[in-house]
Amino acid sequence: MKIKNTLIITSYVLLVALFFATGYALGRKNTEPVPETVIAEDSVKTGGDSIIEAPDYEVIYEGGKIKINKCIGDIKETITDEEISEGVFPPDDIAELKRGVRFERLEAAQQMFENFVS
Repeated sequence: MKIKNTLIITSYVLLVALFFATGYALGRKNTEPVPETVIAEDSVKTGGDSIIEAPDYEVIYEGGKIKINKCIGDIKETITDEEISEGVFPPDDIAELKRGVRFERLEAAQQMFENFVS
């Protein structure tokens, strides 16, 4: 009887250990090490020699459309655009939009875009 109880307790302890070890292994399976980064004035320097600039976002009025552009250095990529009527808005607002308004966060650019579109 004593051997039977010892085997039951031992198997229980081994099953619990196996359960937690499997969970730990599965949890670590999909994780990748995060490279160390150094943030310096709107740019990120990775472990190599390359510098990756953080994007900023521009709301601009061009060709009868208001646009949100993603800007990285001199490269601009239009995220979205919408036709608007220039005469509906105050001239000062349109003049500012024609020069372009820059934002660090996409959410802020989207908010301004939505104010003109809706």
